Amino acid sequence: MRPQQARPFSWIKPERNSPVPMQTQIARWLEQLIVSGSLRAGDRLPAEVVLVERLGVSRVTVRLAMDDLVARGLITRSHGKGSFVSPAMVQHDILSEQGFFDILLAKAPRPEARLIAFEPAVPPKKVADLFGLPPGQKAMRLDRLSSSAGRPIVLAATWLTPDAASLSPADIEAMSTAAVHSVLLRHPIASSTSAIGAELAGTTVARCLGVGARSAVLVLTRTRFDAQGRVREHNRFTVDPSAYEFIFSTKGDVSVSAELRAVAA
Repeated sequence: MRPQQARPFSWIKPERNSPVPMQTQIARWLEQLIVSGSLRAGDRLPAEVVLVERLGVSRVTVRLAMDDLVARGLITRSHGKGSFVSPAMVQHDILSEQGFFDILLAKAPRPEARLIAFEPAVPPKKVADLFGLPPGQKAMRLDRLSSSAGRPIVLAATWLTPDAASLSPADIEAMSTAAVHSVLLRHPIASSTSAIGAELAGTTVARCLGVGARSAVLVLTRTRFDAQGRVREHNRFTVDPSAYEFIFSTKGDVSVSAELRAVAA
C-alpha cells in the first residue's frame, strides 16, 4: 500500500516580526492540520523544499519545525521517502485471545499484512529441538511484514511444523496462523508461552521497518502448542515501539507471571 500524498489544505505565511519563532509557527500550523484531520495518519507531508518555497523561510527553519513534530511523535521520517503523519499507537493486550494478525486488522488504520516468504527451510537448532526434528530436516518458514497506514510496524518471522508444506502461499496469505492451524491443518492451538524483550534493530530489521539500525525495537517470542502439548509454531515478532505497544489488562487481583500462558489467535 502506498503512503498517501498530503491532502489539499490552507497555507500560512509565517510572521517574521512575531514574538513566536517562525519554526514554532510552522510546527503549530502543521500540528493543527493533524489534529483537525486535514492531515491523517499515513499522509505524506510536503517535501522540505516545497515548504521552504511556499512558506518563504529557510530550510533550517523548516527542519527545526519538523524536528519538533518528530520529537513529539506527531510525524515520522522515512529515509528516502519523506515525512509522514504518525499512525495512532496500536495497543496489543498480551493477555487477550487476539494475536498480531487480528489486532492489526482491528486496530491499525488502513492495515496491510504482506507475505514476504513461505518456503521450506532448515530451522535454527532451537526451533528444530522444539519441533523434535533431526538435524537438517526442513520446517516451513513464514515471514510477514505488517503495516499501519502505509508504515511498516511489525516484522513477523514464524516457523511452522513440516506438515504445513502441504499449504500454498495463497492458502495462508489472508489468514492468521491460528486459523491456519485450526482450519487448514486440523490441530487447533490450545496454549502458548511468550516472552518480551528489547534490542537494537540491526540492518535487516531496520530496512524492513524503516528505522535506524541502532534504534531500539521490541521483540516478542512465542511458542504455540496443540491440545496434546506438541509444539506447532514458533514466532519472533519485532515491532516499532513508536507505533506498537504491549499492554497487560487484568480484572481483579490477578497476578501476571513472567512466563505468559495464553491462547492467542
